Amino acid sequence: MLEIILLTSVIILILTFFYKQALCEFRINQIEWSQKSHIPKLIGEKLPLVVRSIPISSFWTQEDVLTRPAYDHISVFNEMTLSEWMKSVKSVTCPWRYTQAERIAAVSGIAIWATKWINPSVLSYHRFWTFPRYHCWAGNMGLKKTVAWTCLFVPEGEVHVTIMPETMESFLPAQWLNQFPTDFTQKDTPFLADLKYIDIILRPGNALFMPPHWFMSYVGVNGIPMTCTISYHTPISYFAFQTSPYIQH
Repeated sequence: MLEIILLTSVIILILTFFYKQALCEFRINQIEWSQKSHIPKLIGEKLPLVVRSIPISSFWTQEDVLTRPAYDHISVFNEMTLSEWMKSVKSVTCPWRYTQAERIAAVSGIAIWATKWINPSVLSYHRFWTFPRYHCWAGNMGLKKTVAWTCLFVPEGEVHVTIMPETMESFLPAQWLNQFPTDFTQKDTPFLADLKYIDIILRPGNALFMPPHWFMSYVGVNGIPMTCTISYHTPISYFAFQTSPYIQH
């Protein structure tokens, strides 16, 4: 029994060590969907990856929300259904958190689409200890830190994504969560000149894969962007997700 406990502890320590490893280069890999067989190898490089020409998704568009009554049975707002909110809002930062985003994703159809198209190329031989979690968002998204490999794509709209590696954390304001880097001034952080980031325009048909421990935020170019994320968790990253002080559940 003691040997089993010791072996388990060693395995957890090894997995935690590899989970905490991050590459902090300002470099992005890019491939076409027709080259999807290279995705597992590129994920191993631990750099952001843009995959162009992914299969188009027909779910989680504004028309989808307004025409499918399934969305109205989700308790995201106290006195307003999701479709009513979509009709009334013109531009906004997404008002819900991960728990609500996961409830929306459960009825959106993203799991069926991802299981058919994205997951087989991403999980590869890691499928035995990696599992996806799905989230649907609407509107702008302030700064967050990834805890697992995260796929961001846009079923409708266009977003201006800002990303930065973990090494930039010391230059961020103390209260960086949900803030937008492009809005930072010298009043927010005295290290504004040292804060470096990369901007990416993401449109329908393209996906951005972000490694763990990177910072990411995005704003819609026009109107309310409809976005989805797929987080590919291991038991270690999921524990980090559940216990992180920077995750608003």
